[in-house]
Order: sequence, then C-alpha cells, then structure tokens
Amino acid sequence: MSHIRSASRCFFRSVFFFLMVLAPAAVIAQKVPDEAALRSLFQDQEAAWNRGDGVAFAAAFTEDSDFINVRGDLFHGRTMIAARHAAILSGPLKGSHNLITIRTLTPVSTNLAIVETDHSTSDFRSLPPGIVATTPGTLKTRMTYVARRQSGKWSILFAQNTAVASTPVTPTR
Repeated sequence: MSHIRSASRCFFRSVFFFLMVLAPAAVIAQKVPDEAALRSLFQDQEAAWNRGDGVAFAAAFTEDSDFINVRGDLFHGRTMIAARHAAILSGPLKGSHNLITIRTLTPVSTNLAIVETDHSTSDFRSLPPGIVATTPGTLKTRMTYVARRQSGKWSILFAQNTAVASTPVTPTR
C-alpha cells in the first residue's frame, strides 16, 4: 500500500512540476502571432484618444466586446464603447493626452492573447465622479485586455481598466 501512495505522490509531484514550471515556460516561449499588428492596435487607440476621437478609439473592439471602465461601469459592444468614449473625450477628458505602454503580451492560443498595459492620462479638465488623480494632473490606470485574432486581424474582445491608487495601500492583518 505504501508503494501505491509513494508512486501516486511521485506522479502528482511530477504533474505539479510540469504544470507550475515547464508548461508556463512553454507558453512564455511562444510568440504572439503577428505581434506587430497587435501592438499597432494599441498605438492606433492611443492616437485616437489623443485626437479626441472616441469612435476611432472603439474601432479596436469587436462588435460583441465588453469593456469595464475605471469606475466599474460595464459597456457591451463597440457601439456603447464608442458612445461612452465620444462623450468623455468631448467632455471632462477633452484635450487630454493618453500614453499607453504595453507591459506584457501573453499568447493563450494562436488566436487569443492577454495584453496588460499601463495608461497615463494627463491634461484633463476633470475626472469622472469618484475617480481621483494618481498624482496632481495625471491619472494612471492598468488595463487588461483579451485580444482575438479573426480572419488575420487582431481586435479587443474584453478590457478592464483599474485606477492606480494615489498612495500605496498597506496590507493589514
């Protein structure tokens, strides 16, 4: 009986090692197919924001995409995302400047990727209710995207925006 437990334990340790060490290394070694086109998608979004063009900003999203903004509001579909961005870019964020920095591109499959970005928005008139600048004049956020490649073209299927706190949060116990 102890041989069975020992063999079982060894098997599970091997599987655990594979899943925790070797499998992630294999995924990391993969490159995102047509990475330049995926990066270009975010450069186009940045340029659209800086022109104040909410419709062009939303063009990167799929028709059935979901976007959770920095306030936690959910917008479903490119049309709703475009309308919301057109409103904020002609209102409180009119004339603002947005810098998008890609932190990671992680392939999930040949047609899906997780993209993590840092956004730095400055030169805004005001911020939406409940949102506080990270530092005076600058709102920093982190966005996580799920990008999908369909018919050779990358687009955004899902995005969630999270504000970076103005002061670090200290964990309490």
